Amino acid sequence: TFYSLLVTSIVVLVALGYNIGIVCRKLQEKRSQNQQTTKVNAFPKEDDVIDVIVVDCGLPKKDIGWFHLMQFLDMSNINVRAVVEPFYLDKAKCPQPPQSFLDLVSVLQDLDVKCVKSLGQLDPCQRQTLCVLAGRTDKNPQYFRECIGLGATHIYLEPPGAVSVGELKTMSNVANVRGVQVFMGYHKTCSPYIEKAVTLSQSIPKSHVFFCHNENYFKQDLHRALIRHPEGMVRSMASQELAVLVTQFGVTTDSVKAFKVNTNKLFSEKQTFCNKANGIEVSDFSRVAFKIVTTNGRSVSVMADRCGGVVSFAVVKSIAGKEIKKFLSPDGDSASRIEHELRRDTEMMHQFTIEGEDYMELKRRVVDSILGKEGDRKSSRSVISIQDGIEVLRLSNYCAQEIESVLQ
Repeated sequence: TFYSLLVTSIVVLVALGYNIGIVCRKLQEKRSQNQQTTKVNAFPKEDDVIDVIVVDCGLPKKDIGWFHLMQFLDMSNINVRAVVEPFYLDKAKCPQPPQSFLDLVSVLQDLDVKCVKSLGQLDPCQRQTLCVLAGRTDKNPQYFRECIGLGATHIYLEPPGAVSVGELKTMSNVANVRGVQVFMGYHKTCSPYIEKAVTLSQSIPKSHVFFCHNENYFKQDLHRALIRHPEGMVRSMASQELAVLVTQFGVTTDSVKAFKVNTNKLFSEKQTFCNKANGIEVSDFSRVAFKIVTTNGRSVSVMADRCGGVVSFAVVKSIAGKEIKKFLSPDGDSASRIEHELRRDTEMMHQFTIEGEDYMELKRRVVDSILGKEGDRKSSRSVISIQDGIEVLRLSNYCAQEIESVLQ
């Protein structure tokens, strides 16, 4: 019955630390649907519903696909149609999936969400569908083509979207031919502290902006960051700020007049790690800081630190270098709440807790854009297209090469 199903699912979700409100609401929706003569009647007007397919879900609390899934389940006007997991749902590759994943599949099946190992197992899309590509960057082009072949009308790409600018351009061309709209997951562009700093700096002629993006890794866990992001720190973490530079300040590789790396080890450091899975040594930056001056006089600095802690910030300075205002994220009560959450749930990826609201806000803006409601939001500018994504990747490549030439 509905109530026995509800109790069973809640027990599972409590054990996994899930948002209980999500499953209660979704199971109630399922019960309501069963009382209708057709499934369509159980949803809002057809034009107001978006099917979502999450590709490369990964493990609960560990992978961004799972995190996207949880947030989309918590949104109105969203019908999560399917989850594609090519590793944990493939018995040949993974004969014994972790129990947390099996529990997730059980709950999703209760919610009528299909769980499959490949996109080829799904029927063609019947209405507007957003495919969320959350796997490794090098897999995106293949997933991208398969999603378009399935009939997806919209695609959400985790940055940087592809390994090379050429691949991302090809993907953009295919999307244009098929009339598919593509969004880039640069969630930092939705951060209130960044929006406030951008607005203030744009009102002050010749002001300088310094963006500091911190993550909360422990030094002994840095190798895990590199395994998750083999494209490197600049093209993954720092690219969030570079997306702000491209879309809000018009910075491109062609407009860079001067590029300077802060070589002090307190600000920039390159380390070598051993990938314990295959024994291969790989190198990447644990932190990096640089300044860009453009041909039109815009001056912006970016710092990214994997072990910088919970708080990120943006500082607006005058032409004389005097601090005008500093914006923090999180700040005040939010910082205390997040630090409490990090202590309470040590299994959750820290950035999901720290930047969760930014991720959700970006999803709201993407959904509003798809439904034609972006005019309701003053910050619809923060929805990043694949065309902008190409410029961000090009700028990321340029920055990475310049930094590599200095930090050998």
